[in-house]
Amino acid sequence: MYLCWLVLLKLGKVDHITMKYITPLLLILICFGCNKTNKVSDENVAYFGGEIINPSDEYVLLYHKDKLIDSLKLDENNRFLVKLKNHKNGLYKFYHNPEHQYINLEKGDSLLLRLNTLAFDESLFYSGKGAEKNNFYTDLYLTQQQYRDNSLYKDCKLDPEAFEARIDSVYTQRQLRNIEFFTQNPTLSEAYKNFVNNVITYTKYRCKETYENTFHERINDSISIPKEFFNYRENVNLNDSTLNYYVPYIRYAMQYINNKSYSECIQKSLKKNSKINTSLTYNKNKLKLIDSLIELPNVRDQLLRYTAYSYFRNNHTDIDKNNEFFKMFQVISHNSESKKEIANLHQGIKELQKGSFFSDKVYVQDSKYNKVAVNTLNSKRGKTIFYFWTSRQPGHKKLVTRKIKVLAKEFPNLNIIGISLDTDHKRWKRALRELEFPVSKQYRVADDESLSRDFALISINKLIITDQSGRIIDAFSNVYNTDLRDQLQ
Repeated sequence: MYLCWLVLLKLGKVDHITMKYITPLLLILICFGCNKTNKVSDENVAYFGGEIINPSDEYVLLYHKDKLIDSLKLDENNRFLVKLKNHKNGLYKFYHNPEHQYINLEKGDSLLLRLNTLAFDESLFYSGKGAEKNNFYTDLYLTQQQYRDNSLYKDCKLDPEAFEARIDSVYTQRQLRNIEFFTQNPTLSEAYKNFVNNVITYTKYRCKETYENTFHERINDSISIPKEFFNYRENVNLNDSTLNYYVPYIRYAMQYINNKSYSECIQKSLKKNSKINTSLTYNKNKLKLIDSLIELPNVRDQLLRYTAYSYFRNNHTDIDKNNEFFKMFQVISHNSESKKEIANLHQGIKELQKGSFFSDKVYVQDSKYNKVAVNTLNSKRGKTIFYFWTSRQPGHKKLVTRKIKVLAKEFPNLNIIGISLDTDHKRWKRALRELEFPVSKQYRVADDESLSRDFALISINKLIITDQSGRIIDAFSNVYNTDLRDQLQ
């Protein structure tokens, strides 16, 4: 039965109606066939497959605890299927560049998805055994995301008591929906129910952290947040191993650390203003808090990396302060890969200071695999601008190319160098054909390490500007900077 269904899937004989209704029944038969031996065997496996409409990549990647389980290539009908043997029950993440979403997979599940990349989360729908719990999670995710996007920041203008009443009302309704769904589906695992309850709990907590964060921005606000507002923090578990690889939980933890560090800086009599968040004191304090509060290796590593990138994004001229932050990061971090990554970034920032030149050891690759020294790419006819893009972010590629094309018309002597983050040569060349930007010269990085080490790349919107001799004018400009045109004069 499985082979027959797979043949139909590969031959494109499974239409939309079949995908949504018939296929799940076939997969259920696969998992609970007449043969008793097969039934015992199939209870220890799970199936995961589906269809991607308007795919943005050739693959769907499946992860468990951030480890790649399988790389699933789409067939000619943009469909995929995998049989998972001896897998672990629980939270998985599937990734179809550049988006991802979470699924719960347990032994015996036969889960099919269907989505359109033009509305990735909104179009996502599951069928088959295990669909109900995953559709419920998707609906919960969308509901919470819509509140965050459409209402949260408006609600943050309320006074603390009114905001707390509002947020309690919103999340009480969600808890009631949980209870109703759990009652209607009594076979749900305790692990799944705990996960969904935690999703609601920590999303609510993050909203309260967001309120405090926006409250800090009210420099002249005479209202203060009562201590009782933060009583929920007594229930926070920053070391919940079941959420170790769940990104929204990590984001909550980062926001909690941010606010706690800010409050402690204010208590130390630092002047309340927007520059606290970029100060060395604030960011070193964040490192100390992460070191003292976070034990889970993955969460700890992610928070330390976020903090380092955030600090260096806003601090790239004061080398002495940067050295101080970097030394502390290296002591606190226990992850050798992250330590090397931030060491490369730190070194890259030091070497790209105003007035310096690119090292003769910094290379990019051209379309014929030739290594080209970056310090040979300047032009005597005018300034050079280096911009960055990747085929894995098609929306950004289109937008940044459009902006750079406008600059090319305004500054005809501008020497434009595009550097792609793609390390897959064939993929890069395919993406090049879509640029339609003959005025520019296009290259790609040789490896991922060079992004930090050679270009100190923190934001993909970064620009590097050099003069006719190749001397760096600004290695930390941005395509959205308001003074960009003045720099290019």
